[in-house]
Amino acid sequence: MKTVVIVAAGLSSRLYPLTKTSPKCLLPLGTENILQRNLRLLENNGFERIIIITGYLKEMIEHTVESRAVTLFNPFYKFCNNMGSLYFAKNLVGREPFLYLHGDVVFSELLLQQFLNNIDEQHFIDLAVDFKEADEEAMKVQINEEFYLIRSSKDITLEDSKGEWIGLAAIHRPEKLFKEIEKQLVAENMNVYDTYAFTELAKNDERIKCLPIYDEPWVEVDFIEDYEKAKELFE
Repeated sequence: MKTVVIVAAGLSSRLYPLTKTSPKCLLPLGTENILQRNLRLLENNGFERIIIITGYLKEMIEHTVESRAVTLFNPFYKFCNNMGSLYFAKNLVGREPFLYLHGDVVFSELLLQQFLNNIDEQHFIDLAVDFKEADEEAMKVQINEEFYLIRSSKDITLEDSKGEWIGLAAIHRPEKLFKEIEKQLVAENMNVYDTYAFTELAKNDERIKCLPIYDEPWVEVDFIEDYEKAKELFE
């Protein structure tokens, strides 16, 4: 697995005023920004081909990555969620397995390395999951006794939740995933999360395994307090 797809198209309005003039992934983090840090960790771990789906203020991302990544513009970024953005990678990815990453997630290098060591190409998808008590805003997971996904949604009750997907996945069968996403987009399910497609595939008995992150630090930067936590942990 040498390819990565990063979705970084959103408006990030929940982080205003910080994101009024900058995409969320370009917020500073020490001597780098979030995207530069993620690119460095990915390159350190052998990823040679990085595809970034852009939208809001795309020129700033293009200028930042230069030749380190290929950028694809999602012109519908105001009207669709990350599932729709992921679909734009379909033709470049083809049948090649790839690592999938949300552009607003910050994590330790050891977290990435452990996840890569544990993924299994016999699975349809592997998800990096923080098995902890989740909050209402979290992208929660419901799993069976073998740690395979039943469904993932923010709407899962806290009682049914076993943890939170952190926005990092290994996609081993991309053609079937893109086919499912296309099906949902044709049905006008535009503004839904990527986990909507994962859940539909899990309903059809596709093996989506939830892998632990072993208490390694990570932050999804959605709000100002998340950004402050990311700076505290990773600057």
